[in-house]
Amino acid sequence: MKFNLFWRKSVDRSKRFLLRETQAVNTIEKTPLHASLVKNAEVLTERLGRNSDFAACHFTCLDRNVSLFFLHSLADSDRLNRQVIVPLQQRAGMFPTAVETSLAEDEEKSLILFIQENIISASDIQRVEDWQAAIEQILHGKALLLVEGESVGLAVGVKKEYSRNIEQPETEQSVIGPKDSFVETLNTNIGLVRQRLRDPYLRVESIVVGRRTKQETAVIYLADVANPQVVEEVRRRLSCIETDSLIGQMQLLEYLEDNSFSLFPLMRPTERPDVTCSYLIEGNVAVMVEGTSHALILPITFFQMLETVDDYYTSWQYATLIRIVRMVALFLSITTPGLYLSLVAYNPELIPTRLLISMDAARVKVAFPIFMEIFIMEFIIEIIREAGVKLPRPVGQAVSIVGGIVIGQAAVNANLVSPVTLVIVALTAISSFTSPVYYLGITHRILRFFLLICSSVLGTYGFILGLLFIHAHVARLVSFGVPYLAPFSPLRLRDWTDMLIRIPMKKLRTRPAFLKTRKPKKGEDTPMVQRDRRNT
Repeated sequence: MKFNLFWRKSVDRSKRFLLRETQAVNTIEKTPLHASLVKNAEVLTERLGRNSDFAACHFTCLDRNVSLFFLHSLADSDRLNRQVIVPLQQRAGMFPTAVETSLAEDEEKSLILFIQENIISASDIQRVEDWQAAIEQILHGKALLLVEGESVGLAVGVKKEYSRNIEQPETEQSVIGPKDSFVETLNTNIGLVRQRLRDPYLRVESIVVGRRTKQETAVIYLADVANPQVVEEVRRRLSCIETDSLIGQMQLLEYLEDNSFSLFPLMRPTERPDVTCSYLIEGNVAVMVEGTSHALILPITFFQMLETVDDYYTSWQYATLIRIVRMVALFLSITTPGLYLSLVAYNPELIPTRLLISMDAARVKVAFPIFMEIFIMEFIIEIIREAGVKLPRPVGQAVSIVGGIVIGQAAVNANLVSPVTLVIVALTAISSFTSPVYYLGITHRILRFFLLICSSVLGTYGFILGLLFIHAHVARLVSFGVPYLAPFSPLRLRDWTDMLIRIPMKKLRTRPAFLKTRKPKKGEDTPMVQRDRRNT
């Protein structure tokens, strides 16, 4: 699909959002601050004074009244005292003659600017000129400093950082790779990326999303590699989001993805900094949200969703073998129950005779038809899996293991299911665990029930039609202008070197062509240094 056609359709579809974007989306008017400190204090007290954590400090500095407004729950009291209050109080007894002389030399220099340059020692200081910015800065954890006679304030960064320790990834385990993962603090996550990617072209852009939550969202990309059209499209979609709240990365994913009704995730969530850096080097874009421990990688393809971090921490022979095993396992997790149902119920002549006889002998005492037999076991497996996820880890593992063994054996002894059906369901459940992305595994679980219903209605024909329907749907999907089945459709053999197989790393010198990056090659083609064997 051509990029120009995609952008034209996407922009036409979002014109109504762009029209709303020009309107005011905040409940606070963008009016300038008063020169009177008393009036400013009255407005702030009216806006935030009803909160128990709202605080205001009033004192005199350089013969001028100064007020400091902040929220106890968000501001760090130690930083506030050390960087703002103590320096101002130390200047309280100072004669203002030196300051007046300095200000007289530069008529355009105000007292608030003198305080910013000579008194406050904080590194994060921002000038505030209207009420909308003033209220937002206080709600972001900053302290607002106002001076009598000045219609400009200072927002001093004294935010209290709530962060847990960097721990091992939960959903993307690695045997050999690093053991760190993202946390819920955006600055910490950006720092983890910069520690691995020390590139001056690494760009981090901040966009605030949500009228009430004011969630800070970061767009991360390599300026000399990433496709500028993709970056611009990400900015446009983020600016078009109109919602009161943005809770997590999956809610952001639903706002950004091209097809919200598709079961397949069109962006890849990851909690690993090394995976994020590898995709940034390839030319992808990462989106992070304050308060979440995952990054969203875009654009993404189906075959990129099947890659794991261990594919690049092991030899290329083993990585290729594991990729093939993983793809076969995921295919079995979708098709095995439906194929088993269609063959047993509609086309038993396709099953070998000896196997068919043993299967019929095992199902003699089973009271339910084959469809109900498979459906009951699949439903029980889903209940056990959900219970294992919601319970604490030690208890959840015990429930999953003991529950699966006990219930499965009891169901066979009670003649509710046959042993063959139990094996099929167990194989399906184990195969679904090989999905590298948790959300892609959920998609496979839903498609499994879809093919099961198709096979129960039309047999083998329904099973084949269901597979064709899934393939047709996936072939239509795009992720920010990139076909979801690339490089398989459209066919690009050059990109197959890191799809079904993985060739040695020294041969992987080109970026995926479907990303349309600025730099197709990862580095210069330099000859490898080889040892001269003639002198040995």
